[in-house]
Amino acid sequence: MKKILALIAIVVVTSTGLSFAVSRWLIGCQVRPIVNIHDTAWLRSELNLSEAQRRDVERLEKDFQARLNAYCATHCAARFALGDELMKPQPDPTKCKECVEKMNAAQAEAERATLQHILKVRSLLTDKQARRYAAIIHNQVCNMPMGIP
Repeated sequence: MKKILALIAIVVVTSTGLSFAVSRWLIGCQVRPIVNIHDTAWLRSELNLSEAQRRDVERLEKDFQARLNAYCATHCAARFALGDELMKPQPDPTKCKECVEKMNAAQAEAERATLQHILKVRSLLTDKQARRYAAIIHNQVCNMPMGIP
């Protein structure tokens, strides 16, 4: 009887320890939340921006959003043209490919503009702010699931 109770105690302690270890591991694997790094108010608070930095970042954000909107319009126009071509009884593969190439080019330009924007914002920051901003950007780049804007 004592052996059975000891065995039950060992199983309980082992399973408790194992479940604790697995829980801790899973918590460590969680993806950090995605934040809107283009929200100047949040960025001001997060990086403790000065008033001059806030104004400069807002100006950069405005220019950046205008560029992104243009790339988005180009991408959407090509996507709709592709959709129209695909609706035809006999879609032209060459036209379809051209549409996809236009979409790819717009996406590539948007990625380049994003990189340029990140580097411009970072150039406005102090060393401490730049390190924090780099950590935020790293989290965005490395943890954003595909298909999430």
